[in-house]
Amino acid sequence: MAEPSPEVVDNPELHLAVVRATVSGDKLPELFDRGFPLVFAALGRAGIAPVSAPLGVMHGEPTNEFDISVAVPVADPFAGDGEVRAETIPAGRAARLLVRGDYEGLGEAYGRLYGWIAAQGFVPTGLAWEEYLTEPEPGGDPAQNETMIWVQVAEARAA
Repeated sequence: MAEPSPEVVDNPELHLAVVRATVSGDKLPELFDRGFPLVFAALGRAGIAPVSAPLGVMHGEPTNEFDISVAVPVADPFAGDGEVRAETIPAGRAARLLVRGDYEGLGEAYGRLYGWIAAQGFVPTGLAWEEYLTEPEPGGDPAQNETMIWVQVAEARAA
């Protein structure tokens, strides 16, 4: 099977219900395991259905820590419920790449996508997200995971 190629698409504004935190890389699974149940419970209490697959949204450049939102897309701005808040990904252009396999391969895929972005003359805006197209199952085959990685981009300015 051929490896998917990156592409740039225009995205509409995307409303999210999120749990946001700044954590080290080793704490990401714990944040996701805690955050998604909180978000889905809050949406359930509000009678709101997700409009697409869950996301992990990275704000700024990761260093030793990640400013990340565990997010679920919704049709309209979310009012908030406890730790679950509203967030919006603004409309704009984004580069995306479909990644198949274990989450361990996401770092390499981001490197490939960021390299492609630079080669196309775009610059990242500091907002990136992962769209989890398949839900991992306990005991399931990680090779079956599909994740779309997105990086919001702008045109490079002429020097």
